[in-house]
Amino acid sequence: MTRYFCWSSQPSRLAQSLAGWSLSLCRACLPQPMMVGGQVCLLQELSNSVPSQVLAAYRKLSEETVYLRFMGPKRTPSLALLSPFLTYNPAHQVGLMLLDHRGAPVAMAQSIRRRKHPERAEFSCVVADHFQQRGAGRRILLALALLARAEGINEWIAEVLAQNQPMLGLLKTLGLPLTLVTGRELVFVRLDLTVLDRWILQGTWQQPKTKGE
Repeated sequence: MTRYFCWSSQPSRLAQSLAGWSLSLCRACLPQPMMVGGQVCLLQELSNSVPSQVLAAYRKLSEETVYLRFMGPKRTPSLALLSPFLTYNPAHQVGLMLLDHRGAPVAMAQSIRRRKHPERAEFSCVVADHFQQRGAGRRILLALALLARAEGINEWIAEVLAQNQPMLGLLKTLGLPLTLVTGRELVFVRLDLTVLDRWILQGTWQQPKTKGE
């Protein structure tokens, strides 16, 4: 049975997640340091990643993490197959990679614009097993959402496995307006990015003031 769930924008939670950031809203300003789980990491665009490092990070992912993200069994791609994945058209896609203090990839997120509806984009995110439960997923997704919105994306959409409760739980904590349409095996996700305009226009990650304040 199909069921619909909706969560409205949560400005206070969103403000808390964005507070203290120095992230600029342009790709040219990357890479930038980002504090994640008490560790200084480096946020960079995915297209600037080293393919061999990305491949090594993929090989370390557990079977479960790969299945939940890619909806299939773990099959390690070759460098030849991986390279086009990293060399994308910037007009259609933006991707981010989070590196730990040693320079190893620990999280990746992508936003791919829909061709027929260019104001929409499909998003995805994966976090290394040893780096989960540290806030990396929330950090990289919100950073990507800000960049995507600055480039004209109004709405994020995705299909998530119904058993992928960690991702569904993460999406509920972002503070963005969220709609879930549940099915037997898949959950259709929609996130409204337009609420980020108030932060983008004010050029700050502090909670926008309401009228009368």
